[in-house]
Amino acid sequence: MAWHFDARAVANAALVRTQASAFEQAQAIATQTAQAALQHQQAAYVVKATEADSAYQTQLADARSAADAYVAEHRVQPQAVAGDRSSAPAPAQGGSAGVPPGVSADAVVVSASDVQACTGATAYALSAHEWVATINP
Repeated sequence: MAWHFDARAVANAALVRTQASAFEQAQAIATQTAQAALQHQQAAYVVKATEADSAYQTQLADARSAADAYVAEHRVQPQAVAGDRSSAPAPAQGGSAGVPPGVSADAVVVSASDVQACTGATAYALSAHEWVATINP
């Protein structure tokens, strides 16, 4: 009976070793599959990120160009005193100094750098919104 139990223990040990080997092989295959899937997802992310960045840079360049055109078209220049060839501003006529007669007294004037800062922030926000919209809804 001892020989029988001994033989059975040896057979069980061999079976456990075989199962452990099969488990290790299955685990290695699963690890390789998971790594391949992760690399695929990372590559897809890099492509999407590159496309999004390229689109953002294009939109930003277009927006800055439009902002430059807006600034050039709406620039407030001080009026020169009549008969004076210098670029000295005209004296204030009841309103703020340097505001041309066609501009409302309650107009808000911002610098070109502020327009560009707002343009950049808006382009970034729109790009971020478009990117979020591409995420699985």
